[in-house]
Amino acid sequence: MDILSGVVSIEYSHFYISEHIEPGFDSTTQEPDFRTDAPVILTPGQLTIVSHVQSHDAWVTIMLAETEPVQQTEEWQLLGAWPYRPVYGGRMGISGPTTGPATPAMGWLSGGQGDDRSLALDPAMVYTVHVYAKGRQDSRDRYEAAMEREEWGIHEGFEDYVAVFIPTERQAKPRPTS
Repeated sequence: MDILSGVVSIEYSHFYISEHIEPGFDSTTQEPDFRTDAPVILTPGQLTIVSHVQSHDAWVTIMLAETEPVQQTEEWQLLGAWPYRPVYGGRMGISGPTTGPATPAMGWLSGGQGDDRSLALDPAMVYTVHVYAKGRQDSRDRYEAAMEREEWGIHEGFEDYVAVFIPTERQAKPRPTS
């Protein structure tokens, strides 16, 4: 199992798990439609995860697994499972909308990929991605309570996320546009 973990700055109530655009591929991206109540918005090459808190730092883990994860504890909520088709080279990363790539956190796991900070998916496969969250049930209330305290300054610990990519079928490997 390959794993990538880091801390992402969530801004405007969302962050991205997206493919790094490889040289030669069309870099046109489709904007997520935020006029939805969906917790995860899929667009080609990207998952947009919608948080219940407008601005905070969250621990995010993405992983590649061969089988569906076992039932998680009650703390972890399954947000859903969706098909994901790599559209570039399959190198997945975690980033915030204004701050860029997630930063390694204490105890960060590189998944044996050195300091690449990406998770390698086989672009010739289609995956089912399961997205889990911890803390979403009351994160907004905890955030608002933290803002009212005189010593306010807490900016993390409201929500954590895990996305598990499981290969399901083969597809034609994406090709460069030029």
